[in-house]
Amino acid sequence: MRNMLVIWSCLCPLLFLLASEVAGQELAPGVRGVATRAPENVSVDGDLSEFAHAFCTPINYFHPDQKNRAAQFFYMWDDEAFYAGLRTLDQKRANHAPDDRLWEGDGVEWYFDTRRGGDFRSTTWTNNGSVHCYWVGLTGTDVESRFCLRPGYLHAIPQIGVEVAARETEYGMEVEFKLPWENFPEFTAKAGEVIAVDAELCYSDGGPRVDRYFAYGSPLSVQQPASLARVQLVERMERPYWKACGAVMMPLRCDTAWTQPEQARAHGLIALPPNHLDSVGKIVFRLTDLAGNTLGEYEAEPQTFEPAGNFVMASASWPVDAAPPGGHHVTAIVHDQDGQELTRVAPRLVSTSMQQGY
Repeated sequence: MRNMLVIWSCLCPLLFLLASEVAGQELAPGVRGVATRAPENVSVDGDLSEFAHAFCTPINYFHPDQKNRAAQFFYMWDDEAFYAGLRTLDQKRANHAPDDRLWEGDGVEWYFDTRRGGDFRSTTWTNNGSVHCYWVGLTGTDVESRFCLRPGYLHAIPQIGVEVAARETEYGMEVEFKLPWENFPEFTAKAGEVIAVDAELCYSDGGPRVDRYFAYGSPLSVQQPASLARVQLVERMERPYWKACGAVMMPLRCDTAWTQPEQARAHGLIALPPNHLDSVGKIVFRLTDLAGNTLGEYEAEPQTFEPAGNFVMASASWPVDAAPPGGHHVTAIVHDQDGQELTRVAPRLVSTSMQQGY
């Protein structure tokens, strides 16, 4: 019996570690997104196939000009670098801006903070552990990638091993970005570490910039890293992460169409995560009054608006009299294929475009 107790005492820590590995790592408080571990030997060539299982934030699915606005940001990491991917629907591709003003055309403004301690997500950008930069896949209308740092912070990082690559697709573009950790010597990448990120897509429609959209924050991210989202480095996307990350995985918008063939109805629209479509089952829009009482529930129906890249959203509608504007809340309740709740999402109450306001 004593030998059995000794054996069991030795096995318990191992079993605990194995169970922890199976269950996945818990997210730190305040985390809104994750970056999943990259496959081995990532090649930065503009082909996003290596991001097939990466965490993704769909953006701008609900813009009236869907074929020139909808996009997807992907996030991965390994011991060497952080990797970001961008897939766009874009029929008017161009970036005619000079090399030091890349935000004036189609491209990405990238916000990144690895600082530890009190400076993390502070109100000021510094040249030590945080970086605001730009990466684009175009020079004019040619597929020729470029990278630059924000004016005034040209020494934020030494730009060691930074890579950008792009390719055109039938529906738009794919762009890859590699940012090696060597540029952040005070930070050690490992599973469980939390950094801060925002990703902004700039749109030019062939000329100067006409629009922008932020995956996590708003134009406040330009001024201060405090606007960035906490993003945790994880091994893989786990089911428990949906609760914290659902709002950026499946952004939601409610509106009322200005032209309708029937009696007035409001609409709820929700984006579906391209890499995890098989995880999503029924989606219900729940309307509640300002006291929290349920006014009605409406099931959303999915629709694919671009098969390549899995651009899918779901929508539901309800009579405007069922929930008068200013007198109700909307919550999307997302279930898995077994009918169990995955996450809840509310409309994003923040301005993200060129002008403040709705």
